[in-house]
Amino acid sequence: MDGEKRGSVTYGTDREYEEYAKAKEYLEKDLVMKVEIGDRAGEATCYGKLGTVFRSLGEYVKAKEYLEKALVIKVETSDRAEEATCDRKLGTVFQSLGEYAKAKEYLEKELTIKMEIGDRAGEGTCYGKLGTVFLSLGEYVKAREYLEKSLVINMESGDRDGEAPCYGNLGIVFKALGEYVKAKEYQEKSLAISTEIGDKEGEANSYGNLGTMFKSLGQYVKAKEFFKKALAIHMETGRRGGEVACYAN
Repeated sequence: MDGEKRGSVTYGTDREYEEYAKAKEYLEKDLVMKVEIGDRAGEATCYGKLGTVFRSLGEYVKAKEYLEKALVIKVETSDRAEEATCDRKLGTVFQSLGEYAKAKEYLEKELTIKMEIGDRAGEGTCYGKLGTVFLSLGEYVKAREYLEKSLVINMESGDRDGEAPCYGNLGIVFKALGEYVKAKEYQEKSLAISTEIGDKEGEANSYGNLGTMFKSLGQYVKAKEFFKKALAIHMETGRRGGEVACYAN
């Protein structure tokens, strides 16, 4: 699956892990200073960034704790845009924890704010994230509805980065609905855009999704071909989680 559902941990290499660990160290020092001088806005920023780092390290409970602290301050200070950002990050964390009802709640709060402040691009992102939540819940008709709304906005704004995962996730939805021709068409669109913009991870995901689809159809030679292409990219980019998934497939 595309978007936020790319594995239990979002970093893929030892180097990335080291960078997140270093970021955590510096942010914790910064947080101590912000609390000491009574800089509430700065404190909230530190909590939010630490929440993002812990999420990237796969420490979701810790991420939730820090993002909730950031959210409290953002609500206190009536910073609606940043409140929406916290809602989105919390929604993503709850999705990673498998708490989909909570994820939906926070992402719907973000969507309300984005519509209220007229952030059309942000609205499109919300629809996409909610689409993946409904996909995880097996609510495929609802997932399709939200992902199609996201796709329309991404196409309107020329956001190719956002367009590619929409096609990929819609491909997964159509496969789940048994519409394999549509599924293949959308995965191929996702692959074409990912290749065009140089998104290697998106390209690998598209190959993996196409492999899974052909496997479901019993076309094992074709499935093997796509899994091998995905594996080659994961090995090239050092994405161990993706590599393991390919070997399993």
